[in-house]
Amino acid sequence: MGCGAAPAAVCLLCLGLLGSLNGIATEGSSFRRSWQLPCVFETSKILPLSKEPEAVRLNTRLLLSTAGSTAGQRSQPENLPPDNIPSFVVQGSQPVHPGCLLTEPSVDIVQYVDEDMDMLECRISSAFVKDTQIVWPGREVRANSSWFTCTIRHTAGKYRATAILLQEQTEETSNPGQLFPGIAKQSHVSALLLVRTAPVLLTSALARDVLLHCTFSTRPQAGASVQWVKLQRGGYRKRLFAYDASSGQVERVARAEVALEEIPKGEASLLLRNMELRDEGIYLCMVSVASLTAEQTIQLQAEEKPTVTTSADSLLLVEGEQQKLVCSLKHYYPHTIRAQWLREPKDSRRVPEVMQNVLLSSVQQSLNGTYSSSVSLLLTASLKDHGQRYTCLVDHTSLQASIRRSVTVEVREAASTAWLLLLILVLIVCLVGALWYYQKVSSTAKPKPY
Repeated sequence: MGCGAAPAAVCLLCLGLLGSLNGIATEGSSFRRSWQLPCVFETSKILPLSKEPEAVRLNTRLLLSTAGSTAGQRSQPENLPPDNIPSFVVQGSQPVHPGCLLTEPSVDIVQYVDEDMDMLECRISSAFVKDTQIVWPGREVRANSSWFTCTIRHTAGKYRATAILLQEQTEETSNPGQLFPGIAKQSHVSALLLVRTAPVLLTSALARDVLLHCTFSTRPQAGASVQWVKLQRGGYRKRLFAYDASSGQVERVARAEVALEEIPKGEASLLLRNMELRDEGIYLCMVSVASLTAEQTIQLQAEEKPTVTTSADSLLLVEGEQQKLVCSLKHYYPHTIRAQWLREPKDSRRVPEVMQNVLLSSVQQSLNGTYSSSVSLLLTASLKDHGQRYTCLVDHTSLQASIRRSVTVEVREAASTAWLLLLILVLIVCLVGALWYYQKVSSTAKPKPY
């Protein structure tokens, strides 16, 4: 296995391991990039007295490399840092020296996790295959070999990958797969199966087709069976799609599609038609080869942008008049939303004033599950409001920027009370005068009795 009869120094040259993150080693006209990725190895031990298992977390490192062309020249290998941190050395997927052929191929993990290498979290644990004989296509696997599961996650949620690692038992291997604190050890492993999903959290508007990305790789190439399931409450798994590589049989539910012709190319993405609210949840992409299965999850979340309108674009009010400004928020999802009325300053250097005399309506849910509500501002017009602009500001998780809807208010001065009283007095005088004149004319026009 591995380096065959090649000298140990040449084997280390094949691995091309560097002591720094994102390092590059050169050999003639070719190159081989290598990475160190800090990891945590998760295992357990039995407490002597209670006989209860106790979780153990050990700091380890994962050494990854990707090969370029071979050059046939030798150079001195880089040494690992002088510490006692256990190392998992993943063999490259290509031979890098004629005297050190890697007879057992490995998945090129770097190809799937080479984005933002400084933002990755790594976790390794033992894969429990005790008393199980694993038959891997095109490769002889010894019964006493050790198996591990390695999960690499981008801390910003861009992607997550899980690889199944194999450590072969050889004459030079002691205590395979056993890691002890304070003891430096190199575990040379091969990655046989890898599954990657991206992104970790996927959002989609309703009534849209959404693609859940899932890719995989096996070494050597082998027929892979693919399943997609949705995790339900109580641990129940609802199967959406299943493809059996050995029989070619396909099972799927309505609206769920996987391109069968792309599966042999390592593409297992699920196309979900006409997104509905009930489609929200965690989805599991499962790839099986022989008796091993690697899986990864994607969380699907619905988001619907609110439609925001105001009761008017502009208002003409009389001083002292009251008017209610309504900001309507319709068809948004999820439920949480923030809306407020602002009085925009006429001086752009000042901060808008948040209005307090607002009224929030109850939230209504429509048939498709989206929500609608409103926020109202009771405005009493004053002359200082003339030319003032009031803005409804809305924030929601579906929005990259806030929505703003503005209303411009114009206020005219009310008629003076003194002028109004004078006008009434003049009208009264005119009326009395008119009555007096009418009575006088009537008396003059009446005929005399003689």
